[in-house]
Amino acid sequence: MQELRTEPRQRRSQQSIDAILDAAERLIAQQGQVGFTANELASEAGMSIGRVYYWFPDIPAVITALVERGAIRMTDALASAVTMHSDEATSMVLQHAIRTLCVYVENNPAAVSLCISGGEGGAGRLMHERLLDFAAALVKHRVPGIPDIETMIVARTMVGITLGMLNGYHATTPELRPHIEQELVYVLASYVFSRFPPSDDVAWTLSDRSVQPSRPSRRLNARVGQVWPAFAPDQPS
Repeated sequence: MQELRTEPRQRRSQQSIDAILDAAERLIAQQGQVGFTANELASEAGMSIGRVYYWFPDIPAVITALVERGAIRMTDALASAVTMHSDEATSMVLQHAIRTLCVYVENNPAAVSLCISGGEGGAGRLMHERLLDFAAALVKHRVPGIPDIETMIVARTMVGITLGMLNGYHATTPELRPHIEQELVYVLASYVFSRFPPSDDVAWTLSDRSVQPSRPSRRLNARVGQVWPAFAPDQPS
């Protein structure tokens, strides 16, 4: 965890830290990037700039703490979603994971901007890596024996699609959000199935098919089993 200037010793202190991080999250959501000043942060948090600096040495330290908090929240949310539905088909787990991410984006409005920046080695790298870890674990379960390099290519593709559509989800009206969410499920499920159909699927017999499958997977009704322990990222320390 990012070191603070002063360690919080009581609940009120933690509330002050959370107020600063919440304010930073709102400013990033409003601006679409990390570009606010300490004065803007203090004003948004409803406290003096001295109080901000009492807890954090500078704005980068605030962003680091915000990203670490966001990564933990996202990891916990995805872990809970998968654990609750671990006895369902992989395709259904994917749907539950997308629902979880949509709720997460609604409650953490800077999440998409931070995750997208993390893909380029920016401030949200830790959050971006957590999404990649999750996608890679899901692919490894669905396609046993798949090489690591192929796993990461597919995981990065899934995360790129997800973040692009979640960006649209965050920016649109509440009425349209369920449609974007469902479309994202369709897109990801179709991509995974097109690339990794089961070994007995007709796709393997169609030599003139424009998009050839890569390698066989478990059937769509295969259980998720131990996919979450395979994810199990280390928590920030």
